[in-house]
Amino acid sequence: MNRCRIISALLFVLVCAGAVAQESYLWSFDRDPVGSVPSYLLAESNWVVMVDSGAPTQPNVLSATAAGCTNALGSLCVVQGFKLELGRLWTRVNVFSGAAGLVFRMRAADNFNVLMVTPDGSRLQLMAVRNGVPQELASSVLKTTFGRWHRMGVELDGRTIGCYFDGELRMTAAEDPMSVGKCAIGLIVAGGGRAHFDDLNVDVITAAEPARRGETVVQILLAGDRISIGDTVVTLKELVDRLTQRFDSAQRLLLVVDRNMDYERVEQVMKAAVTIGFEKISIEMRK
Repeated sequence: MNRCRIISALLFVLVCAGAVAQESYLWSFDRDPVGSVPSYLLAESNWVVMVDSGAPTQPNVLSATAAGCTNALGSLCVVQGFKLELGRLWTRVNVFSGAAGLVFRMRAADNFNVLMVTPDGSRLQLMAVRNGVPQELASSVLKTTFGRWHRMGVELDGRTIGCYFDGELRMTAAEDPMSVGKCAIGLIVAGGGRAHFDDLNVDVITAAEPARRGETVVQILLAGDRISIGDTVVTLKELVDRLTQRFDSAQRLLLVVDRNMDYERVEQVMKAAVTIGFEKISIEMRK
């Protein structure tokens, strides 16, 4: 898999005790040309990058519409060359009309699972599509309004599917053993609707990766609302300036993160590091 090509943002590894680690991917759309379909997505021309000044992470979002879509299931976009078996998949979505959500366990265009907000915005719905026929696996009542940003995601452990909305576990469903495996992921708009997506994130459960011999590590502490290099507390801008001055392609960035740290702050630091040129970032959770 050509990671540099398909990953618009970054790859990092969460270091933890034992033989299991979390390898995470982020497609941010912020570095993709406005008005284009990102090269790492398999999608029709109704999926384009655009500027959205109201997006949680600016400047860009992925905009999609299902207006005029001839596929009864909706319009899909798929991340090329990437497959997920165990882990978490989530995005931020702003649904203006119709339905929109996440696609996973995708083996074919008519064989996949989907978590979406229903066309009237009243329910979060988990469905399995088999041979083009959708079947509801679970649903949860929502109190949401079109035109607002929400965070939605799924967690896959090989036995159950956990469905999240705005950080809350809303429902679970048993996995079909025949659907478990490394499958494609993506996004969907349906019901003649229109939606914006801001970032697509994947946390893959994988084997731990040993440190590379001779590797230089730059350590940053993230605790509370503070960012520290050594004993010096810095702003995000000061951090970017320092990392830019010291950057070397052989370096690994180690983020030591307090468990109560705001994830969006961690995401800001990761995006800044990728912009500078860091290719691998390790995260160590601190109790």
